[in-house]
Amino acid sequence: MTQPSKSGAVFLILFGAVFAGFGIFATTTFYISDPTKVKGNPMVGLVISGIFILIGFAIMAAAVFGNRLVKDQYARQQNSPDSPWLWRKDWAESRAESKNRNSAVGLWIAAGLVDMISAVIAAAVIPKFLSDGNPATLVPLVFFVFGIILTVFAVRATIRRERFGQTYFDFTSLPFSPGRALKGSIHLRFTTDAPHGIDLKLACFRQVTTGSGNNRSTQKIVLWETTKNVPAQSLTPGPMGDAVIPVEFMIPSDAYETNHEQLSDQVIWMLHAKADVPGVDYADDFEVPVFRLTPGTPAPDNKSDSASAVAGPSFLTDSSDVAAPENPKVVVSTGFHGGTEYYFPPFRNPLMVFTLLVITTILGAVVYFLHRSTAPGIFPVVFGLFHLLLLGALVHVALGSFRIEVASDRLFLRRALLGIGKTSEVLFSNIAMIQTTQSGQNSGGSSSSFAIRLLTKDGKRVTLADSISNRDEARWVVAQLEKFAGLKLDTHVTIEAVGMATAPPQRGQGYPNTANMQRPAAALAIGIAMFMGMAGFFAFRMAARPRPANRGINRKTTSRTQPVQRISYAPMTDKDEDRLKTLSEQAQAEELMERAIQHDQRALDLFEQNIGIWLGDIKLTDNMKQLEQRSRFSSDLRVRYANADLNLAMDGWAKTENSADLLVAKAQSDLGYRQAAVYFMGMMAGRGVGYAQIYPELVRFATSDRDPNVRVWAVEGMRYLGSDEALEELFEIFTHDPSTQVRNRAGCNISDCGNFMRKQRMKMVPKLIELAADEQTSAQMRNWSFMALREITDESLPSTASAWQDWYEKHGADKRAEFEQMDWWKVRGDE
Repeated sequence: MTQPSKSGAVFLILFGAVFAGFGIFATTTFYISDPTKVKGNPMVGLVISGIFILIGFAIMAAAVFGNRLVKDQYARQQNSPDSPWLWRKDWAESRAESKNRNSAVGLWIAAGLVDMISAVIAAAVIPKFLSDGNPATLVPLVFFVFGIILTVFAVRATIRRERFGQTYFDFTSLPFSPGRALKGSIHLRFTTDAPHGIDLKLACFRQVTTGSGNNRSTQKIVLWETTKNVPAQSLTPGPMGDAVIPVEFMIPSDAYETNHEQLSDQVIWMLHAKADVPGVDYADDFEVPVFRLTPGTPAPDNKSDSASAVAGPSFLTDSSDVAAPENPKVVVSTGFHGGTEYYFPPFRNPLMVFTLLVITTILGAVVYFLHRSTAPGIFPVVFGLFHLLLLGALVHVALGSFRIEVASDRLFLRRALLGIGKTSEVLFSNIAMIQTTQSGQNSGGSSSSFAIRLLTKDGKRVTLADSISNRDEARWVVAQLEKFAGLKLDTHVTIEAVGMATAPPQRGQGYPNTANMQRPAAALAIGIAMFMGMAGFFAFRMAARPRPANRGINRKTTSRTQPVQRISYAPMTDKDEDRLKTLSEQAQAEELMERAIQHDQRALDLFEQNIGIWLGDIKLTDNMKQLEQRSRFSSDLRVRYANADLNLAMDGWAKTENSADLLVAKAQSDLGYRQAAVYFMGMMAGRGVGYAQIYPELVRFATSDRDPNVRVWAVEGMRYLGSDEALEELFEIFTHDPSTQVRNRAGCNISDCGNFMRKQRMKMVPKLIELAADEQTSAQMRNWSFMALREITDESLPSTASAWQDWYEKHGADKRAEFEQMDWWKVRGDE
């Protein structure tokens, strides 16, 4: 507990008295002295003296009032040693005062000081400019800009305070516990319209201070956050004529507690509210107490809380899907290889570009004047090196771009600068995970920068895109990539903060020594760069490519996921079957599926006989994930049928009419499961269960649902149907759906993917030739048509409709006859 210190208060009062006394003495001297004997501008001296007086009295006032606050808090701590939520006066009253209510006062003080300093600078440089006419002498007046900016912020804060009043957040319970709902109401004066409602954000962040003296630095790292929008019509009148904003969030059961016991490493929960309204926008922050009633105990269940509170994502994982954001920066289209492409263009984070531009410009001016001055040569060299590093970052953020294309079994990645770059690729089978990552950010999230990283199974870390300003946009792209790659859906945001390896401090636990935390690798890189620059390798450092931040990781301690080794089997025997009976169900399923992919008919029959017994017991291990992907593109249609059975069994769906009814019902009523439901509906109907009921519903979702993601997965479900009418419907979707992604998947399912026989696909050839010949067909659709024709027919012809029409007239009948005589289960596949 923090105890009040009289000696500390006395020291601060004396220290402030020295400041104020010096200012008073200097002011008196200027006042009583003979003006003809005063050197320099006396007004400059008076302003500087006034600054000293203000600072001195401010320190003394802070010492007196601060000591009183410490005494009050210490008394509350003594009275409730095990209830830290009662240690703050406002919390003890079941409310949280706005963190911004006194911001106007602080901004006015800061603006006043800066403006006074600016006046001193102006008094010093303007006469010199008037005497020698050198424009370079006016450069220090740039300091005026900071005063103007602070003054504008102070005016806006004052207007905001007068407009919305003394806002506060009223709790319905004290404290808020992990695993339960955070509920209450924000009280404010709200006499305006909010057409977009009020945006609420509940965030938990860790505030860590490292270093000492001038080397102290503070990071605010968001550990978890969730958002919601409260419609304007949900505001209700308050008891004192104010307005009330209802607040309700679910705190994860594995959440960290609020912790202020160690000032260098704190855990803070903050409720942020904002609304776009005419004039000055509304914005507020409220710190809320999140504690378990007993330290170290698990959170209670939430059965007693309102059912309307929807549980948010946990701290470590988030399996919830992400809706496509409005007005995203990423451009979704068809890539060079025919897959869905996500293009992150240059200038995708304007705020970061502007910030880097301002800092780079200021530092460039400093380097220029250092070079022109009589300062030691080492100074322009060192500052010039910093300027080059910032300039490289600016060029990367402003002019760099990323392309991520999703093909049938791999990702194509292209990183470019001014359109110049190279393309690499990563197989789905080699992807361990795809993550949204975030650097340090403040509690309000205004300085966010997100990236999409890919981790391969051999431990390689690949940046797919960075400098993304919209958190939900990054999470949405990650969700889409995970779906395409067949990965487990996990859209939580990981933190890229150096020195955060240890868990945050919590009650009843030992505290990490934050003073000895690892220094940022970037700081080490800058130090090395400074040494190289001072040693004379300035030109080399200009051309050198910055090293990735993760090079400092000890690779000996980095865990690596080894790729699953494929096993080649001889034809299955009775002895093999007896041995299989001694294995676990998971091992049986994996070996039988591997043998089936290798065209062992006996293994395939055993797999189909047992798949119903294994229902819900088979898990998507790394090996099974690869087997599922390989069986999906097998050259044996019977193996593709087994793939559908495998997916249904792993998700717990038995091939029964009742399961078909349940899937249709969930697709109609459960928005969160709808995409999965339509996918499994196609598998179920394709295996001969509930086709008459499922087919019209699946077509309705594939053609009429407003969500393009639902339509995509309905189209993916249709590829399992194997019927002529499904193939015809896929062609209609291929030619008419407004979404590029949906048309892309429909075209792939017509040409190669799914459970259609080759003779069925051959019926689409005339339609595809006609589509390619139509002058109204776009270039993209024409390219897709030629690609589908090649995959259906195995013919390599020029990309002209006339060449394909001529081939079809001469050889189309022969190709149809070839497919008719072929074994029905033989299809175009990978193995």
